[in-house]
Amino acid sequence: MKLLLKLLCAKVIPVIVACSASAESLPEAVRFAVTTNPAIKASQAEMRASAFELLQLRGEYEPQLILSGETGWQRVDDPNSLSVEDNDSTKPRNQLGLRAEVVLFDGFRRSNLVYANAARVDGSIFRLLDASETMALNATEAYIDVYRHRTLMTVARRNVAKHVEIGRRVRDLVQGGRLPYSDELTIDDRIRSARLAQLEVERALRDANARYARVIGRAPSGGMSIPLAPPPQSLSSLTQNAVTNSYRVQFARTQIDQTRFQSEVALSTRYPRLTLNAGVVRDINRNGVSGTRSDETIGVGLRWTLYQGGRQAERRALAEQNSRAMAQQAVAVRNVQELASRTWNSYRTNAERAAQLNDQLRINRLIVEVYGDEFEAAKRTLLDLLEVERARFNVEFEAVGAQAGLAFSTYRALAAQSLLAAHFGLAKSDLALQPQFQARVKENPTAIFNVNIEPLK
Repeated sequence: MKLLLKLLCAKVIPVIVACSASAESLPEAVRFAVTTNPAIKASQAEMRASAFELLQLRGEYEPQLILSGETGWQRVDDPNSLSVEDNDSTKPRNQLGLRAEVVLFDGFRRSNLVYANAARVDGSIFRLLDASETMALNATEAYIDVYRHRTLMTVARRNVAKHVEIGRRVRDLVQGGRLPYSDELTIDDRIRSARLAQLEVERALRDANARYARVIGRAPSGGMSIPLAPPPQSLSSLTQNAVTNSYRVQFARTQIDQTRFQSEVALSTRYPRLTLNAGVVRDINRNGVSGTRSDETIGVGLRWTLYQGGRQAERRALAEQNSRAMAQQAVAVRNVQELASRTWNSYRTNAERAAQLNDQLRINRLIVEVYGDEFEAAKRTLLDLLEVERARFNVEFEAVGAQAGLAFSTYRALAAQSLLAAHFGLAKSDLALQPQFQARVKENPTAIFNVNIEPLK
């Protein structure tokens, strides 16, 4: 395998890498796509929204201050409690009150709300990073696809030019009486076929340019180059790194944590809720009594639901939700393992195929050269020459695709390990917040409220 790669690098890289002074490099195109694509912008906004929703929980730990008031008219008929002047008379009534409440204990509801939302924020970060990897891979594919079609366009034009050149030679030989007129008709037919093939490549190139503009965000311009990324060393190392680094797997882990903490939030209703309450109320003509009155209160409030039906089913539902989250993590691990295996298989196949096609193309070019000389010497027919030209064109066409496929498979291997964006110089901090929100709240749930979340530039 190592020998194959050495031979491959010697043969393929000179063909793949070709650029001009005004070239847009692959890293530039990928960075532009990842940092400007609307889909990534939407994911970034969702991530920041979840972070601010976490910070919003600060209000759960702060006092609640309520100002209330009312004004209107009141008539009370209560001769046992009211004087003759006040009883059964309509008076204007006004009330203004201020009430404060601080939660002393709530069955750990608030802390588990913070833990669950911290897991949710970390999950949104990993989801954004995974989307960035996918976008980087899509941008890489779009870039390589345009380069591949440009190269195929060069091959198709060269094929047309080669058939036109053969056509001139055939016409000279027909006029000299050395070839029948049917050979001139045959070469004319092959020239038209070559031009039709070129038209198909032109259409495919325009489609590739359209996809490039959609994914990257601007039309391709200038020369292009496709350097090979560092190849994977083995299937085992690729699989291990993929599972360890995978943002999808890490996202699934945050879902397990989020489900567990949300379960604790639901179970907090089984504990008593203690609050410290204080308030003051100022009344004018309260309950029919003329004059003003002030009430000031302070004390501890208790609320405890001792029995509520359905709690056993609730506990089972929470357990099933946790089982689902764990199963989804196992699914994510298997998906990543499969992706690593398929990526390795694609890389090995493309490497071997590119090497064999390059060898075959070298042989076909020699055959075409020999057949050309033998055609001039009347040792080969025109159909013989056209057949080897067709074979050479087909092999060269396939070789271009194999070389592009090999290049793409090396980048796909990086994406499988969640390393592609970093390979192109995009740090995690350039794309998302640091996924450490759960770690920040582990010892002290209120510590998270002392951070400032700036928008990503």
